[in-house]
Amino acid sequence: MGKPRVFVDSSVIVAALLSSSGGSYYLLTLLRDQFEFVTNQYVLLELEELLQGKFYKHIDMQNKLFLLLGVAHIKVQAFPSRKEINKLGKIISKKDAPILTGALAESALLVTLDNEFLTAKVSGYALKHGLKIVKPKDLIEQRRW
Repeated sequence: MGKPRVFVDSSVIVAALLSSSGGSYYLLTLLRDQFEFVTNQYVLLELEELLQGKFYKHIDMQNKLFLLLGVAHIKVQAFPSRKEINKLGKIISKKDAPILTGALAESALLVTLDNEFLTAKVSGYALKHGLKIVKPKDLIEQRRW
């Protein structure tokens, strides 16, 4: 049995970049061998926009991002198709539809700090399609023995 495939949202990556003592960092670095982490090109674009916009004064974050992606062995999927994104635009906001689409494509779990993914409508839809949505803390607690 292989490792669980976990889609990582940009909120988790940003949290890991900002704090090396938080759950997101712990999950992506210390528990990296327990999971197969994936994200998609949309998330990377979102991260790039955040680093150039909101975090433009934090010059070192770009370097930290590349290090984190490597350390956590995060694989990057292609952009989801426009058709798939539009379909999920009825379930979740247009800006988050590419993330949900990517997670549904090949992952068992979506780890996020974005509460929009945790609404009954979105999480119920995801569960019906074989995807569980959790926060980093919940995933860490589930893996403790």
